[in-house]
Amino acid sequence: MRPSSSFAEQVHIIPGFPEHLVGRVVFLPKDNLNTDGIYAGAYTYREDMTPEMMAGVIFDNYDPQLAAMVKRGDIVVGGFNFGTGSSREQAVTALKAAGIPLVIAGSFSQTYLRNAFNNGFLCIELPELVNMLKQELPAPGAKSQITGDEIQVDFTTGTLMYRGKRFTFPALGSVPQSLIVAGGVENLVKSKVQPA
Repeated sequence: MRPSSSFAEQVHIIPGFPEHLVGRVVFLPKDNLNTDGIYAGAYTYREDMTPEMMAGVIFDNYDPQLAAMVKRGDIVVGGFNFGTGSSREQAVTALKAAGIPLVIAGSFSQTYLRNAFNNGFLCIELPELVNMLKQELPAPGAKSQITGDEIQVDFTTGTLMYRGKRFTFPALGSVPQSLIVAGGVENLVKSKVQPA
């Protein structure tokens, strides 16, 4: 559970991919938070849901007050096995619509992680940070906490700073970076097959 002390090597960042992100922490300590808790099944097959409407109902089945407190640019930090359950892509696209640029978790459901990058949404696994937050943040038992503290993420070195502590995560290579820049796999494929 200790932050890494060694410096990571410089990572090549492709044009359009963010070198740095800074955002307020929205901590959801629950492990195995399923996709229904992120984006309720009641909204999944409604064709009238605009991105703005989707953003307004995030975490409705988990913490109904949370959507109103989340601001654009907030960084969600979840527990372990984040996004388990169904393969609904709205559990990714609704967070993206809410202006959340990144989800950090102890670990992700592989289906959620695949959906995230396929839809141009950033996720990184950082179990050391999650374990530290579970031990250090007040209000044990709270479904979610917004402390006002910020996380600073540096993708050029694969490092994250929080409350003066430094953590490292595996560098994102050119393929996941290109999915984020393109806005997802569908846009990336279209850009490759369109005539010049």
